[in-house]
Amino acid sequence: MELNQREKIINLIVTLIQYIGFAVFLYWSPWKAKGIFWQGVELLGIALAVWAIAVMQQGKINIAPQPRSQAILIKAGPYALIRHPMYTSIIIAITPLIISYWDPYRFAFLLFLYINLIVKLLFEESLLLKFFPEYKNYMKKTWRIIPYLF
Repeated sequence: MELNQREKIINLIVTLIQYIGFAVFLYWSPWKAKGIFWQGVELLGIALAVWAIAVMQQGKINIAPQPRSQAILIKAGPYALIRHPMYTSIIIAITPLIISYWDPYRFAFLLFLYINLIVKLLFEESLLLKFFPEYKNYMKKTWRIIPYLF
């Protein structure tokens, strides 16, 4: 799938913001939440990521929103319920780090990263609708990132 110039710029910007932002966040933050409950939530996020990657198969992972030319639409495993389980896993794994080590600056930074994830997700879905004819139907049967909410 060839992107136009505007889509190429958006693709690059949202991807760079996400990965540079996560690198900065993880540099500033502890990697392990306080308390057994928050550690359990964090592990659930990591487990969801591992499951999504296993279902997706490592050779098909793409950090950018643009679908690869040989991409196939995955609808199994967590993708049967959630269209973007990797985004869900990021939210689940990182949120306990903010809650258990509260700091308003890290919270503001995390909100910025969440907003970027949503912008990236919406952009990605616009590309997936163009790339996969069946994506519109798949959207009707699944949630974006949080079942029963979004």
